[in-house]
Amino acid sequence: YQGVEGLAPWKRARRIGVPTKITLEHLLASSAIPFLFSTVKINREYFGDGSMRQMAPISPALHLGAERILVIGVRQEEPSKVPRPERIVDDPSLAQIAGHVLNSIFLDSLESDLERLQRINNTLSLVASHHMQNLALHQIETLVISPSEDLGKIAECHKQNLPRPLRFFLRATGALNREASDLVSYLLFDRSYCRELIELGYADTIRRKDEVLRFLSAPAAMIAPAIAEMIANVS
Repeated sequence: YQGVEGLAPWKRARRIGVPTKITLEHLLASSAIPFLFSTVKINREYFGDGSMRQMAPISPALHLGAERILVIGVRQEEPSKVPRPERIVDDPSLAQIAGHVLNSIFLDSLESDLERLQRINNTLSLVASHHMQNLALHQIETLVISPSEDLGKIAECHKQNLPRPLRFFLRATGALNREASDLVSYLLFDRSYCRELIELGYADTIRRKDEVLRFLSAPAAMIAPAIAEMIANVS
């Protein structure tokens, strides 16, 4: 982690917090999905995507002193109505299985951590205020912004931009089929795909403009005034 002076390192089950200067190598290591991208050497060790072992993704922000957390999700927001399940005709392909595995690693842990945080918040709300002074716990406010569209379906429209050797490999695993587009969404570092994701994120945020402004207007958000003014000026 990189932060202001005085932040104490921490140690939890199978994870530690070590102060350092975050560089490009850390970013590359954090994006190195195992079996797909090469590991990155930092100091004396090789590192891959940290989400493989990060069972509590919100934890680092809390250790750094956050009192409110803005979460940018990548799983489509829950529909208001439960969709009818589609009829399954064939066995899942290798690519479909790989997509489900990656989703369970990168997405499910965040949702579980948010659920756990909300449960703790609800428990603390039942504690009398004079008892809260003796607890090393406090409520954490969160705002989650999730995409209104399925990123896998968006990736489906851009899969032709993958490098030819990768397309050849993915075709053999069934990853280029519509049902396996989740795997493609993890590999598609393409300009047009990323631009569409940025536009979707912008539109989804502006759609919740008032909610975002209320969240950023809290005194604990040090950069809130500048961001709030920027959003307020967007028509």
